[in-house]
Amino acid sequence: MTAPAIERAALGRDHQDATQLIVRRAADEVQRAWREVAPDALASAYPEAIEPAFVRAVGSAQVAAAALAGGFVDQALADTDEGAVASVVPASFGGVTAGGMSLDWLAKALHLWLLEQLLAGMSSMDAHQAGLRRALTYASTEISDAARSAVQIAETAHPGAAGHERVVRLPACDRCVVLAGKFYRYSTGFLRHPRCDCTMVPVSRAEWRDGKPGTEPGALFEQMSEAEQNRRFGTANAETIRMGGDIAQVVNARSGMATVKSFGRTLQVTTTGTTKRALYGGYEIRPDGSLRRRTDAELHKEPGRRYRTTKAPRLTPGEIFRLGDEFGWGREELVRQLRRYAYLR
Repeated sequence: MTAPAIERAALGRDHQDATQLIVRRAADEVQRAWREVAPDALASAYPEAIEPAFVRAVGSAQVAAAALAGGFVDQALADTDEGAVASVVPASFGGVTAGGMSLDWLAKALHLWLLEQLLAGMSSMDAHQAGLRRALTYASTEISDAARSAVQIAETAHPGAAGHERVVRLPACDRCVVLAGKFYRYSTGFLRHPRCDCTMVPVSRAEWRDGKPGTEPGALFEQMSEAEQNRRFGTANAETIRMGGDIAQVVNARSGMATVKSFGRTLQVTTTGTTKRALYGGYEIRPDGSLRRRTDAELHKEPGRRYRTTKAPRLTPGEIFRLGDEFGWGREELVRQLRRYAYLR
């Protein structure tokens, strides 16, 4: 492992630590609100006692995690002679899931799930515990997704970035271990599973040409005890790897992992940030970054929503990168599209 690769991996782990600190603080807030409600009062108290606390904690954490991206990417690419052509807008990552739904929707979906479990006969105590586990999974996943999405957008806006290296820290599941140290183009979607805390660190064009990752699956496997290897990979699979089997062949790297899609829709859009009070909802963002206030004819009032929203659908970052891959967009076009949908400014 070369010195730059070692430094790159360490930088990625530092960013991972900073993100996970934000995740833990939000999880503590959700947990505190949840435990203040008695199990037998959970169904009725949830809308007032838990739902707003969940949305507030996760939304604030998403913005805080996204705000780390710009400095992290700049630091990782400090040795290049180029600088970012646009800046991440952290507020665009708050209050919305990676699939484009609002956190309010996610919190309400959790409440419906709880009601279904109770109606199916689950005890109030079991529902209380299972609901908390699910709430913490949702919180961790959405905050980590916001952090990763912001990093990918920041590196897309930095001409010095060729792509990123996947950073995996133990303990990790077998699906993530086999992806450790792999290089991906800056426009490639990030494979992850619920509660995945893997992250990415940008690599320069020179580092990309060297092609020497800072971590790799075999090294991570060797760092585990035999018991940990058996637990993470399964005894038979772990023994096959110890006998010299190809770790990537033993484990189906894509099993249970996928880039996010929203209910099979062709285009992945979000309603978050589309009201006239928001940047995207209130303004058309021109290619040069200038703003044009949307006219009344471009807005409409939806039932149940307080403010008028733009008629123009807002794509999620993941959908923009998917379209970029499908149509062969270069960095300049990706930056234009990310700026157009208010993820860059």
